[in-house]
Amino acid sequence: MLKNRIKITLVQNFISKLNHKSYLLILVLIEVLAILLSYNKLFDYQGCTQNIIREFDLFNNSFNFLYPEMCDELFYFHGFQWINHIYENGFIYQDRPLYLAIGFIIYRFFFVISMLFGFHIDPVSLLLLTSLIIQIFILNTIAYLMCKLFIGKFERFYFFIFFLITLFSFEHRIYFFLPSSSTAYFLIFIFSIYSIKNNKFNGFIYGLLFTVSGYGVVGFLYELISKFSKLKKNIKQMLKNIFLFTIPSLGFEVFRLLIGSIKGEQYGVRYVHAAEEENQQFTWFIRTLFSDSYEPAQICHTLSEFIPCYIGITKNFFLITIFYIVLCLILFIAFLVKSKKTERKNLFYILSFSLFSYLFISFQGAYNYRFIYYSLGFSMILLICFFIFSIDNDLVSISFLSLITIYTLSRNSYEQYTLKLETTESIIFVCCLLLLIYDLFILNKKKQKIN
Repeated sequence: MLKNRIKITLVQNFISKLNHKSYLLILVLIEVLAILLSYNKLFDYQGCTQNIIREFDLFNNSFNFLYPEMCDELFYFHGFQWINHIYENGFIYQDRPLYLAIGFIIYRFFFVISMLFGFHIDPVSLLLLTSLIIQIFILNTIAYLMCKLFIGKFERFYFFIFFLITLFSFEHRIYFFLPSSSTAYFLIFIFSIYSIKNNKFNGFIYGLLFTVSGYGVVGFLYELISKFSKLKKNIKQMLKNIFLFTIPSLGFEVFRLLIGSIKGEQYGVRYVHAAEEENQQFTWFIRTLFSDSYEPAQICHTLSEFIPCYIGITKNFFLITIFYIVLCLILFIAFLVKSKKTERKNLFYILSFSLFSYLFISFQGAYNYRFIYYSLGFSMILLICFFIFSIDNDLVSISFLSLITIYTLSRNSYEQYTLKLETTESIIFVCCLLLLIYDLFILNKKKQKIN
């Protein structure tokens, strides 16, 4: 893809020559430093999620730390501690059993280790450690999938760039230290595009992702619908993948029934929180069409109002993320100037799936900017990473990464995310532009002379 280009890749060359142990050590150090930097600049949460002084017990010693407390963290913690208790009436996260099961395995591993070696570690401390490990694992998987999507293989330098841009992006900045599955949505989003691009339609993997988050169904539906253009040819593959998609969910349903038969019906209850009267996610649309007695939980849950509501919250998303949108557009222009037509195919996969996700989520009925972020926001992060890779200039990559990091960490409330930049940010922004201009025009001229 990048042959015959004049590139500035000094850092890439240095990293590529490191042995595996040295590279792994640097990788760990950078990730630890990045996480500590993110912790020192915690987001100022609004509503019931807040930063509070929490007591952590470790090795019979107590430590007090400022740490986020999530509104619904007790539900996640309940699942991490007792996976067999998630099928109770009122447990709101039954729709993500695999996510809770992964947390349960990690938590129980550390719990057993602490018991075997006589370490006294407070359960809440273990649960928060479990949450942090899950988030770190997801971010590393996201960076790896980006490498596979854009480059076709693991690439050391860009793995750093993709990891750090994701960590310091708007959404992950907010949710990284929370026991939330929000970061898993981005992982599902990237996997879907990777599968679509490489024609690796696998219903079982989508089924597994669906038990991590209900958003796993979006990529599955996109690939399934795309097969309808050649229905006769693809019918067997479609039926096979529909069957494979259901296997993980059916497995957890069997688990639920077994728990109910062993421990009593109160432990085997099927409770779909998203579809209940208060939320009416997706079900509002069906009820509007087929139920004469339907009463909407909010004004947006009506056919006449859901489009204005969705447009309004989309505008709110653009206002909050305007700075990142501007960066994305600048990089997009540079990409168009520098890239060839054959290098632009990734744009189609990202944009088409983003649009499909945006339209799919519009029927959810949960009118909050973060749901818009799960389509347009994710595509924006992915495009920024793709454009930076395509430009393939170490100085450009590091300068834009620095700008995104400083901008994101210097703002701890929604109102601060505007185009108003501090002096340091303005200087870095100008440097980014100058480096881009140098790469596009001066290096390109040198390339033309060589050719």
